[in-house]
Amino acid sequence: MERAQPVATNAHPAVTLPDGYQALGQAQVCERDATRICLRSGPASVEVTALAPDLFRVGLFLDGRPRRYESPAVVAQAWQPESVTLTEPAVGQLSMATTFATAHLSLDPLRLSFSDPSGRVFAADDPELGMGWFEQPAEEALLPLANVAGTLGLPLRVYKQHPPEAHYFGCGERFGGLDKTGTHQIFWNTDPQPGHSVFHNNLYVSIPFTLVLADGLAWGLFVDNAGRVVFDLAHEHPARSWFGTSTGDLIYYVFCGPTPQAVLERYTELTGRTPLPPLWSLGNGQSRFSYASAEELREVATTFRARDIPCDMLYLDIDALDGYRVFTWDQERFPDPAGLFSELRAQGFHVVSIVDAGIKVDEHYAVYVDGKRRDLYCKTPDYQDYQNAVWPGLCVFPDVTNPAARAWWGEQHRSLLDAGVAGIWTDMNEPAVFIPVHGTLPPETIHPGGGTPRLHVEIHNAYGSLLVQATREGLERLRPDKRPFVISRAGYAGIQRHALLWTGDNASTWEDLAQSVPQLLNLGLSGVSWCGSDIGGFYGDCSGELLARWTEFGIFQAFCRNHSEKQTRRQEPWVFGEPYESVCRAMLKLRQRLLPYLYTLFEECHRTGAPVLRPLFWMAPADPAAWAYDDEALCGPALLVAPVSRPGVSHRHVYLPAGTWFHFWSGQRLSGPAHVVAYAPLGQPALYVRANTAVPLWPEMNYVGERAPDPLTLLLYPAEGSGESSLYEDAGDGYGYLQGEYARRRIICEVEGDEIRVFLSAREGSFVPQRQRIVLELRALERAPRSVEQRTGDGDSAGPVEWSYEQEQGRLLVTLREQVEAQELSIRLAATATEGGPGSWLEETDEEPADRL
Repeated sequence: MERAQPVATNAHPAVTLPDGYQALGQAQVCERDATRICLRSGPASVEVTALAPDLFRVGLFLDGRPRRYESPAVVAQAWQPESVTLTEPAVGQLSMATTFATAHLSLDPLRLSFSDPSGRVFAADDPELGMGWFEQPAEEALLPLANVAGTLGLPLRVYKQHPPEAHYFGCGERFGGLDKTGTHQIFWNTDPQPGHSVFHNNLYVSIPFTLVLADGLAWGLFVDNAGRVVFDLAHEHPARSWFGTSTGDLIYYVFCGPTPQAVLERYTELTGRTPLPPLWSLGNGQSRFSYASAEELREVATTFRARDIPCDMLYLDIDALDGYRVFTWDQERFPDPAGLFSELRAQGFHVVSIVDAGIKVDEHYAVYVDGKRRDLYCKTPDYQDYQNAVWPGLCVFPDVTNPAARAWWGEQHRSLLDAGVAGIWTDMNEPAVFIPVHGTLPPETIHPGGGTPRLHVEIHNAYGSLLVQATREGLERLRPDKRPFVISRAGYAGIQRHALLWTGDNASTWEDLAQSVPQLLNLGLSGVSWCGSDIGGFYGDCSGELLARWTEFGIFQAFCRNHSEKQTRRQEPWVFGEPYESVCRAMLKLRQRLLPYLYTLFEECHRTGAPVLRPLFWMAPADPAAWAYDDEALCGPALLVAPVSRPGVSHRHVYLPAGTWFHFWSGQRLSGPAHVVAYAPLGQPALYVRANTAVPLWPEMNYVGERAPDPLTLLLYPAEGSGESSLYEDAGDGYGYLQGEYARRRIICEVEGDEIRVFLSAREGSFVPQRQRIVLELRALERAPRSVEQRTGDGDSAGPVEWSYEQEQGRLLVTLREQVEAQELSIRLAATATEGGPGSWLEETDEEPADRL
């Protein structure tokens, strides 16, 4: 094949093509229908499909490869878009217009771009480089497989123009800052060495999706290929980015936005939404590698309760297993697991047990023997079971591309559930092996697939997702009345359908605490909202101050767990004494109180894909400062948390987006956008509440189900203007909510002059919470009310209302009856003699700034 030469156009200087790269040239239409155009350009076919008004799919297939889009990532295959208008605006030009966006196809050479009715152009191919392929595998590891390139496919790439105002976010689990502009991102799941840092590009999870912001408007791009994928986000050249695959086909999706919310909603419609979790799984979890005996686990549980520290979950690592064999128990150290777990359950603990991917080669081990008899393991090129060393010794690996193997793997969890295990912790599922150290299956390993064989290099990134898919489906079959709780270390796009992610083996360093904020934010922007980093860090010795500060942030993570490695200092919340134990206790009690708020956020995520932890630009996409600050996060619509991530520090800078905010601890009122220096002593992290946005709170408790959560408190900080939030409740487990057994209520707060009006809507759904009272708690009021009047949704009086006002705290407490469906509360404040007249209580105070409170 001839080597391409430098090319030039009138608009751009000559560009030398990358070595071996063949850009697409002239194309001809070969097929078209109501929503699709297929074109031919040399040995390549390109298909462009309008799947929805704001979603397009592009596929590049070489050398007659079939146009297939099945994927472990994609659940929505049968789209029924609105009408699509196909036109030829000029010679050599085609357009596909939906009601929201248009795909523009230039045929000589073939180049694509997209636009919306405002004239915004995005995801535009680079005019010189466009789409194309490389003549041979670009990765050295694939060279021995070059003779099967017809099966594997050649490396493919699409170059996109990069406008200077564009910024890239997402890209799944990454190190480094929130903004990925100017970086080179590798997507290849790995088990990194301890102490990995920003110089370690790829980690346990690969999600080749990016959300792009430019001038306050968003779009997204997802490359669906479970092999090795690379994004170059204006790293090699400031005016272009590229997205490439090493094997298979180049299939990418363009999400037209125009808001981050719209992009995530459509992306999670394509790849699946986070299932509604069991309520208990949102509490605090305690783990260690390992709690190695029943006596040790009992002692930890007893200490939590004796010290009045909330905890809902206890984790068992591999030392609980018989020689590290999965689906077994060590009979000496755990002689009666069912009895132990029943005892712990009576104390309010749910036990979560680990399951690794490797199965020990042992002819006396029933799990191994049964899987071998069924021929369910990955193979070497000569079709022997592939074996490598992991924790149990020599292991084989289930071929999770085979539906029969997935069903078998799910069934193996029966013994764990019969013993009383409440959740499954899937580890080492990149898959990780010990030879070489921190290695994985060789690229030529064969996945028979139940009749559709593939090489491991083609599906590597999906292995972890497919394994936990098997786990979740098994739990659903074995325990159909319970929502599965599955945690995973590895995954691919769509992993959110099957499991939550923890960010793997982090370290007990201040740097890792700081890194966890943008890492979790980018996971959330990649569809994985249910995620968290291990509180206190895994490798290395934690300190009391680090644990306390990490807990201050960890309680706002969607997943909250303390976990550490066996050779490190213990780091349970009480280990370091005072003041750290009291700080951890107070923070974990706040986590438990926040569960109705967090559960409401999870239901929103389940419906829309909105993450629990959100970057500041989620509410202010046009604010450049909101893109820049990645050391703070929004927890839902009401809370902003800015963790302290340096030792010996009691102040930190905080950026507040537009709106009115209240300092949670002092009640100080601040107007954004603003830069403030927050006073954040140990035990009082920089935490702000958005005005007029209710935060539902439970009374204090040590674990979910300790007692009926009565009353429910709705915490509000009123300010001139209005705000709306919601409260979602159901049974906390099971699937009754699918039949309408849930309760959703809107909470609206309006402030005008000296009147505060709070509306609590009638419940949507048939679920009736088992409590008697709702307490409305209004903070930061400077004057007592002169009247508090309660009415029903019909405007009728609801009878007398119980209320009290605490002048020193500026706190008004109003007790409402839960049985009244729709309620309206009118609060009129007492007259004031100060200058400014009525309403002056809403003015910003002349108090010292937050750093001097």
